[in-house]
Amino acid sequence: MKLAWQWLLQHLQHVIEQLLPAQCLLCRLPSNNKLICRHCQKALLQERPCCAHCGLTLPETQAFCGDCLKKAHLFTQLHALADYQQPYSRLIKNFKYKKQLLNGELLALLLIKSLTRSNTRQQISKVDYLLPVPLHQHKLQQRGFNQAQLLAQQLSRQLNLPLLQDTVQRHKHTAAQEGLSAAARKSNLSNAFRLSPEQKAKLSGAYIVIIDDVVTTGATVNSLCRILLQAGVKRVDVWCLCRTVLADK
Repeated sequence: MKLAWQWLLQHLQHVIEQLLPAQCLLCRLPSNNKLICRHCQKALLQERPCCAHCGLTLPETQAFCGDCLKKAHLFTQLHALADYQQPYSRLIKNFKYKKQLLNGELLALLLIKSLTRSNTRQQISKVDYLLPVPLHQHKLQQRGFNQAQLLAQQLSRQLNLPLLQDTVQRHKHTAAQEGLSAAARKSNLSNAFRLSPEQKAKLSGAYIVIIDDVVTTGATVNSLCRILLQAGVKRVDVWCLCRTVLADK
């Protein structure tokens, strides 16, 4: 009942916002019936030099970061829209914690534009499934929605890619990753995910992309990669909104 009520409130908020005069969500100037004006969109979609493997921002003279030279990640490639900084950090926090769902729509739109600018349609079409990082049921009840799920749904519709549903469960109620050290994050995610036996067969040989909002050390996505690769998945990539790193990493 609580989840249904929260969904109704969010839906009503979305309808009301759609009826308001169109303003850019960032600068509040007229946006021609779009979520963001063309000036803000151009500013937010600036290209950045980054690690060709994990998406971490690097000097232009480097192709790979130190971790990736040591093969520290299990995914093949990570694509991030931007660094975790303003205004992205504010948009993400408003989306996740204040239930401002239009912020989520805007972030998904920007991620799609970033992906289609960096990849051809043919490259994107090779993806077999999108997999949003799952939330534990307790966290889902508290928040009322899974932000990665909402992002993945928009990407699925716009890019015409199938979405995996109930394939992986987060059966361990872990502490929030934010604020933890790299070692603590890895320990926190140990055995946190479980693959549905009924879904396992269709994953063999598949190319899967994990969808998340923010990737820091990569502990969460690597934990998911591990069980997917053990199930016979051929390749796992990651698409996220922002890439950041812990100071002590």
